[in-house]
Amino acid sequence: MDKQVDMRRVQELVADLRDPRPGIFYGDLLLSAGLGWACFAGAMQPGPAWVRGLAFVAAVLLLYRSLAFIHEIFHQQGMNGFRRTWHALSGVPLLIPFLLYLPIHQGHHNKQVYGTAGDGEYDQFHGRAGAAIAKLFVLNFALPLALWVRFALLTPLAAVLPPIREKMIPEFVHMALRMPFRAPAIKESARAEAMRIEWWCCAWAWALVAVGVFAGWSWVMAWAALVIAIATLNTIRALGGTHLYVEAAEGRDARGQLLDSLNVDSNGLVAVLLCPVGLRFHALHHVAPYLPYHAMPTAHRRLMAQLPAGSEYHQVTVKSLGEGIARLREATRAVSPPAETA
Repeated sequence: MDKQVDMRRVQELVADLRDPRPGIFYGDLLLSAGLGWACFAGAMQPGPAWVRGLAFVAAVLLLYRSLAFIHEIFHQQGMNGFRRTWHALSGVPLLIPFLLYLPIHQGHHNKQVYGTAGDGEYDQFHGRAGAAIAKLFVLNFALPLALWVRFALLTPLAAVLPPIREKMIPEFVHMALRMPFRAPAIKESARAEAMRIEWWCCAWAWALVAVGVFAGWSWVMAWAALVIAIATLNTIRALGGTHLYVEAAEGRDARGQLLDSLNVDSNGLVAVLLCPVGLRFHALHHVAPYLPYHAMPTAHRRLMAQLPAGSEYHQVTVKSLGEGIARLREATRAVSPPAETA
C-alpha cells in the first residue's frame, strides 16, 4: 500500500472546514484572557502561599492560551476586530504584539525558505541539540527585560534615530527561534497598524515602571515571571510538537514540511495545556495552514481515518510531547549537516 500522502486528497477531505467561526474565537479569547488576568491579580493578594501559587499557575496557563492566538491571527488575517481585541487583552499587556511575529512567520511558510538558514522559526540542531535546547531555555529569562528595552527605549529612540529602526530593531527582539537572526521588514500594508501597536506597547512598558513606583515592584517582578513562564511552556511545545529541526540548504514543499513536522495526537492534560489553540496538529497545519484552530481536531480525525493506514501522515503523528522530543533527538543525531552552498 502506498504510504505517500496524496496532497490533493488531503485538501479534499478538509475543504469544508476552512471557514473560521468568530464566536468561538472571541469566546475562547475573552474567557482565557479574562480569567487569566483575574488569576494573576488574585495571586498578588494577601493569603496562603499555596492559594496564591495555584492562582499564578492558572494565570500562566490561561494567558499562555490567550497569547497562542498570535498564530491564528497570522493565518486568519481577515479577522481585524479579533486582532485588535487580542492586542488589548494579550499582545500589549505581555509586550508580545503581532508585529514581533508577523515578519518571522511569513517566511516560515514559504517553500523556498522553510527549514533553511533564512527561516527564523527554524534552527540546525544536528550534533548540538542539547546545547541548542539549553540556550532556548536560558534566553527565556532575558525576555522580559529585552521586551521592555525594545518598546520603552528603542521605540522612542527609533523615532529620531533612523539607524535604530533600520538596523537595531530588526536584530534585537522578535519571535524567532534562530538567534541571532535579522527579521525582514513588515510589509507596507501592515506597517501603519504595527506602528500604532508599537506605541501602545511603549506606553505600557512605561506604565509598568509607574506600577513599580506606586504599587510596588513585586507586581512588575510577577509580570516578568509570568512572561518567563509562558515563554518556557512555549519552548517545551516547540521542542516536542512542531518540527525535527534538520536544517537543509534548500526549502521544502508542503509534503516536505509535513515529513519534518509532528502532530501530537493526545487529549491528555499536558498536551492540551501545552499545545493550545490547535497547536497539537502542527504537521496538519503545514499541509492546510488555512484551517482555523477549532476545525483541526475534526480534520485530523478525518485524515487518520481515511488516509491509508501507515501513511506518511500517520508516521508524523506522536502520542505525547515526550515522544515528540525523542523524535527530535533521534532525527538530529541521524542526519549529516546541510551541504555548503557555493
